[in-house]
Amino acid sequence: MITTRLFLSLLTGSFLLSTATQSFAQSTPIPDSKIAPEAPAEPIDFVFSEAPEDQVIGSETAPLTAIVYASVTCGHCGKWFSEDWPVVKKELVDTGKLRFVLRALPTPPAQLSLTGFLMAECAPEEDYFDVVMYQMENQQQIFADAQAGKAREAYSKVGALAGLNNDEEINTCLSNPDMMAEIYKDGERANAAQVSGVPAFFISGEPYKGPQSAQDFIDLIDGMIAKGTTELPEIEPMSHGHDHDH
Repeated sequence: MITTRLFLSLLTGSFLLSTATQSFAQSTPIPDSKIAPEAPAEPIDFVFSEAPEDQVIGSETAPLTAIVYASVTCGHCGKWFSEDWPVVKKELVDTGKLRFVLRALPTPPAQLSLTGFLMAECAPEEDYFDVVMYQMENQQQIFADAQAGKAREAYSKVGALAGLNNDEEINTCLSNPDMMAEIYKDGERANAAQVSGVPAFFISGEPYKGPQSAQDFIDLIDGMIAKGTTELPEIEPMSHGHDHDH
């Protein structure tokens, strides 16, 4: 369980970032020590569909829904959300074609990822995506600040975006079991969906393994809508050109 000790460790810079560099691979594998158990005792609901507590953007009447698992410390996630997401949002989400569900799946360095997602969970609902986007767009600077012992300053900025204006409010957020439960539930659903790396995309409940550029998504969604189908077409799996095992 995350407690106030997490942020206090950030204040003193007493954590290690030895795994930080692997977060900038093209796709980030999920480590063995996942945030949720491998074999949950009870069936997990809403694995391939939107859950009531999900973080969502887009029209409720959109013909298609995408569920995306991502981490604020995953390099490829940062690149996709910085470069492709703004176009996807403008062309597909804002036009009512696509409803977008974002689920948190923290990757190393775990303290940074969990801190960032917990702060986003504590933000007003309408600000959640802005807090996550800030971390995606400023990912390398946040890592650099943390390595230089300036994690407190870096995450104070994130906290301010979430409406957390001082250390006391940040610690209250980080020690809130309800906020941690939201991230834990995302991890359970990721396990049930057999997610092995992030970002992971599911469209209409089916895993999408094809190209991930904004234009590829626009062509895919427009094509599915034109055909009046929610079934993914046969797509050649994208090859990253290197082994993801670390």
